[in-house]
Amino acid sequence: MYTTTRNIAGGTFMTCKDCGHAISMNKICDQPIQSATEILKHMATHNACALAAGGHVTPELEAVRAPREAWRPN
Repeated sequence: MYTTTRNIAGGTFMTCKDCGHAISMNKICDQPIQSATEILKHMATHNACALAAGGHVTPELEAVRAPREAWRPN
C-alpha cells in the first residue's frame, strides 16, 4: 500500500499508492509511535471505504526471500 519515494531536495517519503498521501521518513524517525498510528489510521480509512463500496479488501503481501546459505536441509 505504501511505497518509498525521494524528492529532488533529498527528502524521503512513504507515499500511499492509492491516493498519494505522503509521510516524511524524518517524521517517522523522530516520532515513530505517532507516525505508525497515522499510517495505520490512513490504511484503515482506505479499507473501510473499500468495504463500504462493496469491495473485498485483501492485504498486499510482500515476498521475502531468504539467502540461499541461510537454508540448509537436515
